[in-house]
Amino acid sequence: MKIRFNNGIELLCGQKLLLDPMRTVNGIPVLISHAHSDHIPKDVRRSRSRLFTTQGTADIIARRYNANGFEILNFNERRSLGEIDIYPYPAGHIYGSAGFLINCEGKSIFYTGDINPYGGLTVERPAEVPDADVLVIESTYGSSKYRFPNPQRVRLEIAKWAAEEVYKGNSPTIEAYLVGKSQEVIALLNKYTNVEIVVSENIAKVSTPLKERFNLKYSLSSEEPHVLITHRAKSRRKARVTGWVLFSSRREDFPLSAHADFDGLVNIVARSSPSKVLTVYGFSKEFANWLKKWGINAEPLGKEWVEL
Repeated sequence: MKIRFNNGIELLCGQKLLLDPMRTVNGIPVLISHAHSDHIPKDVRRSRSRLFTTQGTADIIARRYNANGFEILNFNERRSLGEIDIYPYPAGHIYGSAGFLINCEGKSIFYTGDINPYGGLTVERPAEVPDADVLVIESTYGSSKYRFPNPQRVRLEIAKWAAEEVYKGNSPTIEAYLVGKSQEVIALLNKYTNVEIVVSENIAKVSTPLKERFNLKYSLSSEEPHVLITHRAKSRRKARVTGWVLFSSRREDFPLSAHADFDGLVNIVARSSPSKVLTVYGFSKEFANWLKKWGINAEPLGKEWVEL
């Protein structure tokens, strides 16, 4: 069995398998971990191969890209592709996000995709991490400087700030990612406040698959003071909700992330008990170096094939 990071993650085990590739390749099956654009093939509407993903991810991609024809994977249920057995696990990142346990040639690989061990208000549940011989782990926040505050505390801070602004007669703007974070902000404001929420048309479009499941309440316009949620805010007085504002001194910046922070990533490695760790995305080199200092066999996954 061999693996590399080139057109997404490429796995070779009797046959080839692509995970979160940039483009599909004729006849090679594709696994899509979640519905963020950097994990979806650019040619998803004209795929040259079979596309496998969860129902939640398929629903969001259908709304955002008008793409269909996915073969649906159910969490914790086996799907066999030739000699390869695939088990999707909840990743806790955004709605529908999955990690994939892959068994082939007597070895197991777990690809986390983007993962959050703490979950959120608009995901199926927090990440589940199985034991695996090899762990392929995202390292978006794989630097030891990225340690986030308690996410529940941050949610309450967002709700408090938004409610105070509305009660003053203002209509504050919150900038959040189109898929995942926007829906999380809607849910937390619904849960902890009674403020009216207005969203952009694009957010409303991709939120449709989540609206009934998570009882999300929002509208497209209002004449009364409200909170506007958009993924591209023009207002300079906007609040921002993302892990990347961790070191910001602005009162309106809230470090709520859908990813594991550094300690969360370490916890995921410990939970999986792998004999080898391959890091991808973000601070992949730095995280691999930290793991090696702790005696763990780790390296960043690159374009050269790694024999497993």
